[in-house]
Amino acid sequence: MFTLDLHPLGIYNTTYTDTGGFMFTPHFFIDTFQNTKKVVANQIFKDSRLNKAANDYIDAQTAFAKMVVNNTVDMAKYSVESISKVWFPKKDGTA
Repeated sequence: MFTLDLHPLGIYNTTYTDTGGFMFTPHFFIDTFQNTKKVVANQIFKDSRLNKAANDYIDAQTAFAKMVVNNTVDMAKYSVESISKVWFPKKDGTA
């Protein structure tokens, strides 16, 4: 987890979740985009109930986007491993 201070943009101490040690992962970009949407929602919706509803909706979008990314990565890994076994079969007696 790290904190990014974008004072000139009016975004203060935005905290991003753990991205697995790499800065430019899909989760990093999802968090960046969703945190930006939260900042905009907080500026637009001053009523606490509407603000909470907007932020809850953005949180649900974030969870969905991360789930889709995780599923896509898992399927890509599975596909590459499967095709690698066909293209490069292990020979008898090799590790």
